[in-house]
Amino acid sequence: MEVHVELKTASKMFCNCKNDPDEPKPNTNICPTCTAQPGTLPIPNKKAVQWTVKIGKALGCSIRELSKFDRKHYFYPDLPKAYQISQYDEPIAEHGEIVLEFPTEENIREQVKIGITRVHLEEDTAKLTHANDGSTLVDFNRAGTPLVEIVTDPDFMTAIEAKIYCQELRTIMRYLNVSDADMEKGHMRCEANISLQEAGKFEIVDGVVKALGDYKLNNKVELKNLNSFKAVERGIDYEIKRQTEMIEKGESWIQQTRGWNEDKGETVMQRKKENSDDYRYFPEPDIPPFHPVKIAGDISLGELPQAKRKRFHEEYKFSYADAKILSDNKNWANFAEEVISELIEWLDSLPETKNKAENVPQKITRLAGGWITSKLMGILKEKNKDITGISFTAENFAELIALIYTKRVNSTNAGKILLIMAGSDKDKDPTHILEEKGWGQVSDEGKINELVEDAIKSYSKQVEEFQAGKETVLKFLIGMVMKASEGNADPKVVEEILRGKLS
Repeated sequence: MEVHVELKTASKMFCNCKNDPDEPKPNTNICPTCTAQPGTLPIPNKKAVQWTVKIGKALGCSIRELSKFDRKHYFYPDLPKAYQISQYDEPIAEHGEIVLEFPTEENIREQVKIGITRVHLEEDTAKLTHANDGSTLVDFNRAGTPLVEIVTDPDFMTAIEAKIYCQELRTIMRYLNVSDADMEKGHMRCEANISLQEAGKFEIVDGVVKALGDYKLNNKVELKNLNSFKAVERGIDYEIKRQTEMIEKGESWIQQTRGWNEDKGETVMQRKKENSDDYRYFPEPDIPPFHPVKIAGDISLGELPQAKRKRFHEEYKFSYADAKILSDNKNWANFAEEVISELIEWLDSLPETKNKAENVPQKITRLAGGWITSKLMGILKEKNKDITGISFTAENFAELIALIYTKRVNSTNAGKILLIMAGSDKDKDPTHILEEKGWGQVSDEGKINELVEDAIKSYSKQVEEFQAGKETVLKFLIGMVMKASEGNADPKVVEEILRGKLS
């Protein structure tokens, strides 16, 4: 996989122009340097170099003592100089590794190690817009945007592995705060290099595919236009199928670049693929070699998503699914941390759990994780809100979880309370809402017994069906009792009493 990530530095890579590739007005943020006017000289962006070192470290790479920029030559309208300032044989970072994790049905983590060949820094190209009349317009706003390219070893065996890798990479970029990595906006562009070979006739040595015996390796196909994670998976799957059919027919193919056509669900030929020799790389004469580590200085990565995911599962006992969902977004992860911290305080303040909060029970942390991912996230999505836009605090949410855990409110009414909290522009206290609405959970067996007796009398037909062995009818009877209690009865107590009376 080759993944290009646009860095969100304030200025472009080799000039002082504003770095805003999403600027809607064409050719606004441009200057003689990024449009390649004669006599201009590039001045490297220090922040871009620092951030590339940061990315390299996050991916477990070694940082080169000495690095340099190179000229990569090719002729295309989006490249005004007729060469791109990139890096070739001395990238900033190299030889790293990222571990992909897959939860299995047995809830055991399966791991796939993907080697990182290199992480290098270059400038982005201009943007081409093809009009209906056959003409092409060039917008130089994007030209010169700092672009990091991350190249992997040939370690992927399936399309799903490639998709998960790209998703993990996006999460890391956002954690490092070096890029928004929005694929729809082109901040992150994924390209797959697919080379299907016959089993047992090749080996991979130091990240290089080598033929065994007199076997001739099949050529590589570079797949572009993968502008979503779904497209990454579908495009690779299609190309594997296409190459498999060609091998079975005894056909071969040239090294080429193909595009992914989302509408047709197929790859299409674009052009014959060049080799590195065709680009005529040579050192950039206007930029001297540099020391990345000295430029970067001390770099703190903080806790990266994979480490946070593991800690959430082991320390807070979140399920694997909840731990992943929460760790994928830094704002949600921070909110979850605050909720757990506040839960300890709440458990120690309530009479039912006082002085028992030194070791937070797994049951309540799992309850909190589930309510954040299944309830709160769903409500905010419906309201088109983000976790950063809510008015209530993590303490308020922890209070709600504590009320559920101590059975002061049932899940139905807790959901109603959360809807009110999320829809308000003021800080809403769940306990006050509970008292105002009278939604406290009724656990008094005497009161519930009366409601159950009424339900048995009112729905004699359903009672007979249940007693005849139709187990599913019990849910209906429980629902009728809950309705009569306006949702306040403890459903577990209701079920227990119903079963006792109908057995």
